[in-house]
Parts: sequence; structure tokens; C-alpha cells
Amino acid sequence: MPRFEMYLMLAEKNNGSVETSEIKMICWVNDSDDFSQIQDRANEVIQDHLEEADKEVIFGAASVMVRGHEVLNIGFRNKDADPDEVDEVIELFGLQEETAH
Repeated sequence: MPRFEMYLMLAEKNNGSVETSEIKMICWVNDSDDFSQIQDRANEVIQDHLEEADKEVIFGAASVMVRGHEVLNIGFRNKDADPDEVDEVIELFGLQEETAH
């Protein structure tokens, strides 16, 4: 059965501190050449992780790999989290918003 790999990084609040976790997973699709299937499945898996998380997820990123090549990179923020707090944590981790030139 066709598959893809996804590397998921989550930043979560835990009793006033921020923790990160990384998860490597295999996801199954009917056709690993169908980008829309990959995108739909990746979004579904991310949403499931967010809904089932024990701690408040404030932001995260996912990298989707098919046959060793990155085909999709997804960044997300918790819309209910304090935007200033999210920006502070992103800065702390040295992550930057991408700028188009």
C-alpha cells in the first residue's frame, strides 16, 4: 500500500513552560503520487494529534516526505493562543517566518 513519511514538531504549553516534541510517522494513502490525497491525509493526521493532545499545542510544523523527497511543509498556530506568546516562543526557538523576496 502506498505511503508517505511525516515528521511532526509540536510546541506545547505545560504548567507555564513550553515543551517541544517530535514525532516521526508513516501515513497510508491509496496513491502516493496524488498530491491532494497526501495533503488531505497529512491535514487529517495533524488535526487528530491536535485534538488528542494532553497539553495545549501553541504551534507546530510538519514535513511530508515521499520516497525520500520533501513534497509538503505545513506550519500551523493555535488560533486561540496568545499571539504575542506564540511569537516569543518562535523567537526563542530561533524559528523565523519566511519572507518572500
